[in-house]
Amino acid sequence: MDIKLQNDEWKLKLRVAGCVVKDDKILGVQMCTNKFYCLPGGHVELGESTEDAVIREMKEEIDLDCKIVNLICFLENFFKSGDKKVHEICYFYLMEPKEDIVPKDYTREENDKGVLKELRFKWLDLNSLQEVDFRPPILKEKLCKKNWNFEHIIFNELK
Repeated sequence: MDIKLQNDEWKLKLRVAGCVVKDDKILGVQMCTNKFYCLPGGHVELGESTEDAVIREMKEEIDLDCKIVNLICFLENFFKSGDKKVHEICYFYLMEPKEDIVPKDYTREENDKGVLKELRFKWLDLNSLQEVDFRPPILKEKLCKKNWNFEHIIFNELK
């Protein structure tokens, strides 16, 4: 069971995402009908550590076994999605595929607890990432600087 709660006004979710870097590019994903890119990842399940969750999510989404290099960001993110305010807590990990084979840009379907989702993966050049609609925007700034050091960031679009 995913760790997420909601009421009439708010959604709260605990997420993880993996940042795979190769040749100054990161692997971004557009999910379903989203026009923006983000890092592959998903919800943490009850009783699961964030480290186990990101390894599982990377296997589910990019179909590669990855290992954690280090935690690069703990983000408390507040934003609006549709008619709800969202309080998202996300752990971003720098990841490395265990295999030497890294796929090119591709599209695949993921069965996410019975819901089929189209995932469009693309290698995004870190040197031109500022020109891409990438979310969350505060993470985009960190990635553009190639800053792989840990940071705790609070980002509130609602203020």
